[in-house]
Amino acid sequence: YNYKGKYLLEYNGSYTGSEKFSPEYRFAFFNSGGIGWLLSEENFLKDVSFLDMLKLRASYGDIGDDNVYGRWLYLTQWAYGGQSKMGVVGEPPEFSNYTWFKENVLGNPNTHWEKVRKINYGVDFGFFNGLLSGQVNIFRDKRTDVLIPGDNRAIPDYFGVAAPAANLGIVTNQGYEVEFKVNKQLNLDWRIWGDLNFTHSKDKVIEGDSPSLLPEYQKLDNKQISQTYTHVGAGYYNTWDELYASTIHDNNDGQKIPGNLHILDYNGDGIIDTKDNIPFAYPSVPQNTYNLTLGFDWRNFSLMTQWYGVNNVTRQVVFGSFDRQRNLAYHEGTYWSQDNLNADVPMPRWLSMASSYNNGNRFMYDGSYVRLKTAEIAYNFDQNSNWIKRMGLQNLRIFLNGHNLL
Repeated sequence: YNYKGKYLLEYNGSYTGSEKFSPEYRFAFFNSGGIGWLLSEENFLKDVSFLDMLKLRASYGDIGDDNVYGRWLYLTQWAYGGQSKMGVVGEPPEFSNYTWFKENVLGNPNTHWEKVRKINYGVDFGFFNGLLSGQVNIFRDKRTDVLIPGDNRAIPDYFGVAAPAANLGIVTNQGYEVEFKVNKQLNLDWRIWGDLNFTHSKDKVIEGDSPSLLPEYQKLDNKQISQTYTHVGAGYYNTWDELYASTIHDNNDGQKIPGNLHILDYNGDGIIDTKDNIPFAYPSVPQNTYNLTLGFDWRNFSLMTQWYGVNNVTRQVVFGSFDRQRNLAYHEGTYWSQDNLNADVPMPRWLSMASSYNNGNRFMYDGSYVRLKTAEIAYNFDQNSNWIKRMGLQNLRIFLNGHNLL
């Protein structure tokens, strides 16, 4: 609904079904709505000479998601095969003559839609006769009834069967987006323009159905979905004395040699094991993304470059130097030796097995980058040229472009 071109109202509703859920939960109603106010059409702003457009808006809505793990999660699946033993003690008993059906996969008839509640506030603006324009958005999403697979649920082994999936998770995601555009016609021959986008987004697991007795750092709760985990190195074993005095590893402890990393015993239980694998640095999905497009036109020539970057991201990149019988080594800086105790990486090992924790956080890197995503130079031939028309063409453009150049 639009009143006087400045008061805007919109509503959407949908009744949606999915075969992935049982008849009781197959259909659900989802709706959303938004309002807008075009302030620049109000009388008290119409006389502002530098203001082209100013609009405030807000939206709220619920969305359903059936992109879940599996197609028949609500059904218990039976398998035919197998026979029962006629006894349980003494000599190996005979099997029954009968072949049985058995529960092969336990279903959960209560599985249903995941739901996302979205809130967005925004402003659109334009100034100085098209010189500057853009928008700012602030958003917050809350996803409830997140379907957690059975092997990730807090169900003990003595339950007796693989647990079914259940709608138990809660996740939030919030952030903001900013876009600025500049477009300036300098004269009849020259025009410059640019477009800058920036997005900050950070999710958080509110409920991940982690076992209640787990220590906080091992739970999914209060962390990002893509949080990176690793063992952490704390310097080198520089001597055999330091090695013998170090915390033992629960596997391949006898393979440690000077030049390996001390691994942090995070929980202080006197042994390096999987419990010392801890949240580390940033998640593997960037929290911040940047996009900058710049260009200019000069007569019939045009040049465009698009730059893209991310930060607040940690990536694991494993370099397998010398780990197999091949002549391959990656340049990682200086290696540890008796003459270089402050090296960049541990002493290399050839076909020998150290502890699986021996690398620590060695292969965890700051994943931030900036790249020249696209660049293009082009020439547009004059549409009024006689030779263009004689060739039966309406327009002709010659260009050269490249991707990921820097």
